[in-house]
Amino acid sequence: MIKLIGDKIILKKSSKLTISSFFIVLLICLPIIIIFSQIFTQNSDIWIHLTNTVLKEYIFNTFYIMIGVGIITFILGFTTAYLTSLYNFSYSRFFNYALVLPFALPTYIVAFIYAGMFDMTGSITTFFLNIFNTNISNIDFFDIMSIEGAIIVMSLVLYPYVYLTVKLYLSFESSAVINASKSMGISSYKIFYKVILPICRPAIIAGISLAIMEAISDFGVVDYYGVSTFVTGIFRTWFGMGSIQDACKLASLLIIFIFLIIFLEKLQRRNIKYKSSGKDFIPIYKTKLKGYKNILAFIICIIPFFFGFILPFMQMSYWFILSYKDIIDDQFLYILLNTIFLASISAFIIVILALLLTYNLKRKHTKTTNILVQISKLGYSIPGAVIAIGVLVLFSYIDNILIDSIKFLFNININLLLTGSIIAMIFGYIVRFISICINNYESTFSNIPSSYYNASKSMGINEKNTFKKVFSPLIKNTSYIAFLMIFIEVIKELPLSMILRPFNYDTLAIRSYELTQQGQIVESAVPSMFIVIFSMISIIFLISKTKKAYDNGL
Repeated sequence: MIKLIGDKIILKKSSKLTISSFFIVLLICLPIIIIFSQIFTQNSDIWIHLTNTVLKEYIFNTFYIMIGVGIITFILGFTTAYLTSLYNFSYSRFFNYALVLPFALPTYIVAFIYAGMFDMTGSITTFFLNIFNTNISNIDFFDIMSIEGAIIVMSLVLYPYVYLTVKLYLSFESSAVINASKSMGISSYKIFYKVILPICRPAIIAGISLAIMEAISDFGVVDYYGVSTFVTGIFRTWFGMGSIQDACKLASLLIIFIFLIIFLEKLQRRNIKYKSSGKDFIPIYKTKLKGYKNILAFIICIIPFFFGFILPFMQMSYWFILSYKDIIDDQFLYILLNTIFLASISAFIIVILALLLTYNLKRKHTKTTNILVQISKLGYSIPGAVIAIGVLVLFSYIDNILIDSIKFLFNININLLLTGSIIAMIFGYIVRFISICINNYESTFSNIPSSYYNASKSMGINEKNTFKKVFSPLIKNTSYIAFLMIFIEVIKELPLSMILRPFNYDTLAIRSYELTQQGQIVESAVPSMFIVIFSMISIIFLISKTKKAYDNGL
């Protein structure tokens, strides 16, 4: 770690990398530490009331959503990634783009649209009741405004997490593995569940973890559908009962819950290793499907795309046409520019920090580096509003120190510097979304043989050139995907942005929310549509740039 030269103490480069990673993680975790510290405070009457009445319901519903979203996103994401990566069928090229598009839709907007179409008085429900000349009491009606409805809506939007990570992982996998299985006479079905499924497991776990953490941190869907979870409980305790301390206690329980799940998953697969084909890499050759298999593959891919994107997008488009002339003005264009700038700079910073952390883990795979990376990923499991509270408390404390110091040294009175600034917003996004990048980089680095680094080291290539010439080309596609995911997440983020924004600094998500609160539901589709448009452009640009890396036939 440290070597002596004369009277000087010089840190090795690897130690400097670990120390820098440590300070980054510490900074990221400070808001979480502030929140978590509240669990050790004395129990208030409000907390006793919560534990005696609704806490069990919060736990059960949150766990139910985790299981439901995990299962559905796995089915939709993995099957579509598997089909589009290994087979050619009708419109398979189109589905490579299309299956990512539901990721562009904010979950709360999709939830509102589906409620408007499929609840008891929804347009589609009423349409079919009139066709069959019956009423709602005469049929076994599925209520979309339920916890099951919330699970379905969130899964239709979040399955691209699994789709993207699995598809990228398969782009690194060599067809030699599949060809070897075929040469031994193994059937396609057995190759699927004995070869493809196991080798994709790191990517599957990464994608499902992101989808689950997004689902249990979502406030808009569960609140609108009347589902009591940890997140709604946190908001009700904070806003309804006026107790930030008890809201942070609920958030602390959520942190512990997520940490235990991550720990148990890591523990049960600690001895399982996944190796890539290294120098023997051969791109996967796509098999042409015909007959009923071609039709079946098309149906499997069209279902999530239609219900996850086409149907809600058509309704949103109709509302947009009705109201865009009344909403788009100079002020709206200013909000649009604010959103683009904030999302771009935040995504760039987060990608750089995540790469530093995961590259350090790849270089020095020790318990310390692994713990640092895992701790830095906890922010995504916490609702944005709760992270915003932690950031506000932290930055207020720092601002008070700066104000007192400047006044003491220079006798100058200044206002708050960090609190209520763009810096606070970006820092909040880092805490909230860095997990997305880390999971993507971890999945990719796990598929890069250690021999690559050892070979570079044996040839005397220094650390900088090793990263530039060896690792950088291999992680380029992952960096594109990570940037895209963060860009979209920042554009869609609502509660964190509202709390931490500077005065009179709006984003598209905030504008959409404000219109909804004012009862202008149709008008709220205008900023929402711009969120979708920017997300779609980003997704198409990403796939067009990286399609050669996915496989041969994209």
